Amino acid sequence: MTSRRKIASIAKSAHRTSCAVLLKTGKPPGVMVAEAGSEGQLREWVGGVKRLRYKDYRLLRIEAVGNDGELGVASGCVKEMQSMKELSAYLDGRGILPWWTENMGFAQGGS
Repeated sequence: MTSRRKIASIAKSAHRTSCAVLLKTGKPPGVMVAEAGSEGQLREWVGGVKRLRYKDYRLLRIEAVGNDGELGVASGCVKEMQSMKELSAYLDGRGILPWWTENMGFAQGGS
């Protein structure tokens, strides 16, 4: 995710749908993690991302988790990370790294 135009569109969509979004930008892979107050808001944000037509876009998971604010990003805002190491450390600090690694296919469930 290197296009500032597309990143700005993601941020605008996050603001419009009141989604909190983490982005791993820069060299591949680009990663987006989002949360919203409702599944409808999240699906609307995902629709906006799909319209950007990222070449290798894959939606890995949409799930209701029950706790708003897990990402530690204000609703309607975007937080950018520059590396996978930085993203992993941030998610670990929020206590959601095991969930993320499992849902990305990096680890097997069983916790």
